[in-house]
Amino acid sequence: MRPPLPGRGWVGLAILSSLALLTLRHTLRAQGIQVSELGEQLEVLRASYRQLAGVAEDQMNSLANGKCKPETKIAFAKTHKTGSSSLQNIFFRFGDQNNLNFAIPERSWMFPFKEPFNHTMVTKLPWARLGFDIFTFHSVWSYPEVKKVLPSAVYITLLRDPVDCYESNYVYMGLQNAFKMDVNKFAQIKAAAKVPRRRTAIIGKNQQLWDLGLPGIAMEDDKVVETKIQELDKQFDFVLIAEFFDESLVILTKMLCWELEEVRYLKLNARKESKVSNITASARATLQEWLAADYRLYDHFKASFQEAAAKYGAEQLSADVARLRELNKKLHKDCVMEVTDNSKLKGEFKTALDMVNGYMIDTNKPWCAPYARSEPNFSVKLRAKQKAKVGQARDILLRGLSKRALEERRQQMGIT
Repeated sequence: MRPPLPGRGWVGLAILSSLALLTLRHTLRAQGIQVSELGEQLEVLRASYRQLAGVAEDQMNSLANGKCKPETKIAFAKTHKTGSSSLQNIFFRFGDQNNLNFAIPERSWMFPFKEPFNHTMVTKLPWARLGFDIFTFHSVWSYPEVKKVLPSAVYITLLRDPVDCYESNYVYMGLQNAFKMDVNKFAQIKAAAKVPRRRTAIIGKNQQLWDLGLPGIAMEDDKVVETKIQELDKQFDFVLIAEFFDESLVILTKMLCWELEEVRYLKLNARKESKVSNITASARATLQEWLAADYRLYDHFKASFQEAAAKYGAEQLSADVARLRELNKKLHKDCVMEVTDNSKLKGEFKTALDMVNGYMIDTNKPWCAPYARSEPNFSVKLRAKQKAKVGQARDILLRGLSKRALEERRQQMGIT
């Protein structure tokens, strides 16, 4: 991982310093002075500017060579059971490593699902004064409201084949217990009857469209669905596809100007194999028809992903994906002592549900822990960190105000 990113202010400082040096060169030439004689002094000035701005040598060179600058403003519309926890963990780690601020719920690791996200869910919280860099928690997506939190950011989401997504939600969220039937029987009885999504359902039909802000009743109107897809196409800079997760990550990494090492990951919140349904061919066909709206969404962005992959270049993409998988393999070898469940997991590695796998991590390597830290526990850590930052800022302000008040009092008493 690269060291924490400096603030945006150093960019302007670096540019101003360069302009000042260029102006100095021009003036000296006009006066007939040999600029070469001042090379050493100018380099000292450059070094001073770099030190003052906290800019590393390689970052200055990157600016000079016109290379991209890592993106630190990210808005991720997290979708249910698409592999989103693994992607979220990448953003957690990057933000934590680089001391970025998260638009984080006050107490939970998810925003409410009874209403679309509203900016006041975070802008009225104590850490709002820090400003926000990353939006990455579950919500009912509302692009206009997220824009109020992150006006300028890279906007992304993640989609999965709708039948597989529905099956995962059906089992993970306990719907097979609620309906008292497995997903195959559900397809034969409920999906075949074309039952709509319940108005109050948090999990159900066309889950990905619902997560992205389309109400259940609107899913039955083809024109409304198409309009929604076109709106989402304008909102997102890139949509990852779960079936091509590594390829999507590689493309996203280039878009963000990150290093490939920064998107290494351990697969998180994945169910045990024994908890994955064996969907029959007939049930899959019925579910595909029932989830037609989600398939229109998925097929649209899958085509967009394929265009992005073609633009990246098949040979280069294959090579970079292979490199990412080698990095993941090494990460697993270095950090994971055992893949197991909550019967053995403790503390920050304990998963939200017993049906998913987690990781026993080598405690002798503290750097490994964030890769396996569960979403609820990572949320607690990040929230505590941001509360501490707010407290530190308040203490500094109070010390400054106290010092000023003391000076004013001394002046009133004529004490110098």
